[in-house]
Amino acid sequence: MKSTVEFPYPGNGLVNKYGKRKGSYYTFYPMLGLWKETVGSNDFVDAIEQYINDTSRKPISLYLHFPFCPKQCFFCQCYTVISSNSIQYEQCISYMIREIDLLTDLFSQLSHRPLIRELHFGGGTPSVISRKDFDRLIHALNQLVNFNDLKTCSIEIDPRNGASADLLRYYASKGINRISIGIQDFDPKVQEAINRVNSPSLVSKMIPDDVRSMFKGLNFDVIFGMPYQTIKSWQKTLKTVAEFRPDRIAVCTLGHRPDVFKHQHAYGEETLPSAEDRMHMFVDALNVFCNGEGYELIGIDHFALPEDEIAVAKREGILERNANGYTPGWGSNIIGIGPSSEMIVGDYYFQNFFSLDKYYQAIDQGEFPIQRGLKSSKDDLIRRDLMFNYIINESIDTKYISNKWDINFDSYFSKELADLVVFFDDGLVVWDEATIRATNYGRYFQRQLCEVFDTYVVQEGYKHSRESEDGRRSFQRKILNDVAREKN
Repeated sequence: MKSTVEFPYPGNGLVNKYGKRKGSYYTFYPMLGLWKETVGSNDFVDAIEQYINDTSRKPISLYLHFPFCPKQCFFCQCYTVISSNSIQYEQCISYMIREIDLLTDLFSQLSHRPLIRELHFGGGTPSVISRKDFDRLIHALNQLVNFNDLKTCSIEIDPRNGASADLLRYYASKGINRISIGIQDFDPKVQEAINRVNSPSLVSKMIPDDVRSMFKGLNFDVIFGMPYQTIKSWQKTLKTVAEFRPDRIAVCTLGHRPDVFKHQHAYGEETLPSAEDRMHMFVDALNVFCNGEGYELIGIDHFALPEDEIAVAKREGILERNANGYTPGWGSNIIGIGPSSEMIVGDYYFQNFFSLDKYYQAIDQGEFPIQRGLKSSKDDLIRRDLMFNYIINESIDTKYISNKWDINFDSYFSKELADLVVFFDDGLVVWDEATIRATNYGRYFQRQLCEVFDTYVVQEGYKHSRESEDGRRSFQRKILNDVAREKN
């Protein structure tokens, strides 16, 4: 199923007007920087009870965040602790197991075993967890999760840190059926600049045909807008990625916040591609993957082969969006395990403590390690529904929104519709009866359009989650520890 229509470049005029402002990816709404530290463990218990009492409840996706990485990647914005200390690894796994036990006990007390359809191991670098500790995790999870119910069980892989074909065989034996490999870029100069050197041959050795056949899905992550990337080098990376033919490809733009992530000072602003070049890179990805290789565009930044579950779900109209990306209706609710994990439970959002000390302390006290959260208002839920549907379908069905939420779309969003006039005038959207639909050019500026419906971005401005009080402190400690380690 190959497209025959080339994806057009929008021109520097539109890029300069809209593309230089990098809007949020809207994996949450409201965004994490607005969640409140007054929301904690008791609220999480209440949210779980409300979830169980909701007869229309949907399945759960379980996410485990292992924060440790042996080396710092200079592009990264995830919560990581840089360490190769196996004792620290083991301690963290022990506390994650205790958090799983707390969750298992809570559901047991409420006489409910949750239907968990998706299980994801992320980080950090979960592929550095020893087999002994991974066995311990799986054993604990078996008390909470019926592995026969799982549709997806995935793990993030860093090919540089001991990941091998043999390790992947082990994961397959434990029920993992999807692997996600962080490629980012294959150009040696870019890899050196971001402190993440891994060659195509290294990846090839890790996933020979017999190993790949053990998994139903192979995901690749790549990033554009990175230091020393050029249009030519990016095109070469796209070609190399396509040769591996992964089932899914996430193509994200670099989030550059050196004010928050001090390791991003490792490269200067002058090394980054211009906004115009970044747009060219995104358009190149669309044309290579959709036109050349037969992938389908999923949301803002994902590509999937036509037979992949999320591509099928999009065609069937059941695709959903959450913090893990996209799900074919299997787990829009997310419960997180581990430091900094993010959650969606019904109308609630939660995030665990960043700080290992605070995370451990809460669990020692028999409490869920919730650092902050938010109970969404009806207006929040309406806007989240609108944004997520727009991102998934590249359109807004105004009748659907009106009927589902019992509102008059035109009057409820009168201000936003007035603000959208410039998008209409610039040819980014069209209004067909009750549908606001992105044009070919409009798909490049989905995040900016979502900002029109975002009541918080103007009122307060968004902060990164690491700019919370706990996020700042834990990050400062991390920097001091990194400096001390380098001295030793």
